[in-house]
Amino acid sequence: MKKVFPVILLLFFFAAAHTQAQESAAYFKKRFTVGVDLFTDVWINTPAIISSGTINQSANFYTMYNFPLGQKKTGKTILAIGLGIGNHSFYSKNGYIEDIKGDTINFVNEGVTGVSLTKSKLTVTTLDIPLELKVMLKKGWHFGVGLKINYLIDSKELYQGTLTSGGPVMKIKYKKVNQLNNTGYTPTLRFGHGSFNIYAAYQLVPLFNTGHGPAMHPISLGITITPF
Repeated sequence: MKKVFPVILLLFFFAAAHTQAQESAAYFKKRFTVGVDLFTDVWINTPAIISSGTINQSANFYTMYNFPLGQKKTGKTILAIGLGIGNHSFYSKNGYIEDIKGDTINFVNEGVTGVSLTKSKLTVTTLDIPLELKVMLKKGWHFGVGLKINYLIDSKELYQGTLTSGGPVMKIKYKKVNQLNNTGYTPTLRFGHGSFNIYAAYQLVPLFNTGHGPAMHPISLGITITPF
């Protein structure tokens, strides 16, 4: 009996720990949403002298805490707020920023400057505060409308091509593009089933400060995956 008792106590301990872990996992899944948005940016109001890439691959990563607002037979309503990292990209095969440190940001065409451009890519990274109202329907269907506040934390341009006519091909990264708006506001829409959603967003504030760069806005179209 003396030998059996410690074994029973140990089994009881592991059973209790397993139950607690299951309860914690269930609570986390109920209260938190962790997701990734994978999308392409469709840019509007870009300079007429350059062309945007067909696919401008971008992504967001976020986590949100869910506040239940009410539940009915048809489903439940949730208000969620969280934190995330956002990314927007602008690709071009014939244009690039003339001077990223300039007082005014101008895009130029390779045909005008005489360089041989392979690719240019402007990337902007933001710290996001998403707020979303979600309706969770029966049988796993759900949709949500939200608003993200975006705070600029990083920017860079990747240039691949020659620096002078007939020169060698080089790959250069430029950091900290001037005249970017520090704060943005982005309405969002999601609709899906289970862990899969269709995602759409539109940034209201232009990428560059008014009068100091093109009035470019990204419209984001893609998917959201929420494993938790």
